[in-house]
Amino acid sequence: MPKTPDQILDADLKRQVQAFERDLDKALTRRPIFTWDATATLRLVCDWYEHVAARSDDPSGPGHIDRALAILGPYLVSGSTGVMPDLTDNYFRVQMMDDLEFAGHYYMVRELLYYTYNAKESVSWAFLADRVEARFADKSLPRQFFTVFNDQLLGSMSLFQSFKDDGARIHALLADEPEGADTPKTREAWGLIEREVDLKLSAYFNLVPADSDINLGGYTYAEFLSVYRVLTAKALYHRYLAQDRGFIGAIHLPQDDFLTALEDDLELAPDRARAILKDIVYDDRAATDRLDGSYFSLFREAGGEGPILMRPHHFATDEGLVNLLRVVAQRRPLTFLRSVSNVIGSAFVQRVKAAWEAEGFTCHTEVSLRDIDPTLPDVDLMVISEEPTLGYVIFICELKSPIPPKWAKDQLKALNADGVAKAFRQADALKAFLRTEAGMGFIARHLPKGGHPHFDGFIVLLHHLVITSDNGGMFFGGETTGIIAFKTLERLLKRSDGDMALIQHVLATYAEKVDEAVVIVTPEFPMDGRTVSYEGVGPGPLIDFPQGEWRSWADRQGMVDEFMSDGHHPFDSLDHRPPDAVVVDHSRKVALR
Repeated sequence: MPKTPDQILDADLKRQVQAFERDLDKALTRRPIFTWDATATLRLVCDWYEHVAARSDDPSGPGHIDRALAILGPYLVSGSTGVMPDLTDNYFRVQMMDDLEFAGHYYMVRELLYYTYNAKESVSWAFLADRVEARFADKSLPRQFFTVFNDQLLGSMSLFQSFKDDGARIHALLADEPEGADTPKTREAWGLIEREVDLKLSAYFNLVPADSDINLGGYTYAEFLSVYRVLTAKALYHRYLAQDRGFIGAIHLPQDDFLTALEDDLELAPDRARAILKDIVYDDRAATDRLDGSYFSLFREAGGEGPILMRPHHFATDEGLVNLLRVVAQRRPLTFLRSVSNVIGSAFVQRVKAAWEAEGFTCHTEVSLRDIDPTLPDVDLMVISEEPTLGYVIFICELKSPIPPKWAKDQLKALNADGVAKAFRQADALKAFLRTEAGMGFIARHLPKGGHPHFDGFIVLLHHLVITSDNGGMFFGGETTGIIAFKTLERLLKRSDGDMALIQHVLATYAEKVDEAVVIVTPEFPMDGRTVSYEGVGPGPLIDFPQGEWRSWADRQGMVDEFMSDGHHPFDSLDHRPPDAVVVDHSRKVALR
């Protein structure tokens, strides 16, 4: 079971942290923006986000506004009346920037508070007379933030490398065409935009089949995806217009008009379309359900049927498929468990398996050990690499596929008894078993039936690895079993060319390399006469993996032939045997420690 704050914090530190949290909350509620007309302010903030996103190469700029919107969201969709903000007045312009700045900092400090209460020794705090400082105490936190950003950026760069010319073509086609016009040029542009939508969806956490008829609560996943495709294309179209013509701002979508368009274009019944919108639009109902505003690109002006505000830049870049799954899991947990969870879990295993197999490795999935010991967990994935001069390298993998998290409360679910933490305990049980005679027999039975192509006796190296949908070790820096997020793993495998030595090296050194590359920043902001300083992760160098050369190496067979002709044998390495090495002598039909 997860530990309580009393088990994680000593009494004095807990008192200080809680007092600071109360002061932080009070400082937020006193911001002038909470006295302004909510609907008018929502429009201004969404417009400002788009303005900054269209003109900034720095993702931290619009990202800070997005985090502020998540904090201010419950008020901004409430319909509360108040002072009408006017950005032609310098007071309102400066005050809105100041309040957004504070709310963005509030979001980040809130994250650190969640970690503090739920993950022991994750954050260190210093409370001084005129200053509060929060620092990362657990290196796995900045390591995780770096890895997620690194994977996203490198993945996007690789995916859209082939789309550069098409993107330029879209700009050229739309340059002189009126908005919304139906001309040969706009039709060609829309065709290219549809291709861009396909590329984006292929990069997302898209483990549910596109044509899936699983019921998410009033609509199917396939129906949601059809609506999401329409909205993504619309967002991309308006983003292109904004880049070319300066049409900066949120897009107003009257709900009735949009529902009619979906019925006409997708033959989607209004009640089903309305159910989908309910789960992808942040409004007063979402606030009541305590859904975090960071899950949403669409915000509704006050009122259940009020106009919807789309932020095109945000919608075009945020992973809406994952956000929808988060909302369903929180609003209808039983529906998610019954309809979605197993589908994602099975698809995740197959996707990871396919990534290994694409590089020439042999894989077995969901290998049961119940006939040996019913208390043992199944082996989710066994990866076997035939090494011509050694024997075999085997990865025993535990897979965990929770929905990738958005914010601290999501991330901390990894510590739950049935979360990522469980995978490490399962790995420990398998480690102990595989060191027994029965365990070595189990390994031997899964080696190729014909034996090793070069030796009767050989070495088997066993590695244990936890593979997750997102977590690359966050909160688990003290574990001895390796852990990697599947996007990182997929990128590594593609670069490996089947070179197991490269894979082993990267897995062993990745954390160290990230710690060297990560850039720690320390933003500060004033609060009631004190300065609050906290750590975050800033822009820095990207880390890509070296290009392997094994399957495509022209001299590989020559190297093997030379090894054999010189009389070498895998047993020559026994004096330097790794701790997880197992010696298998098929000539004697005996597995030896």
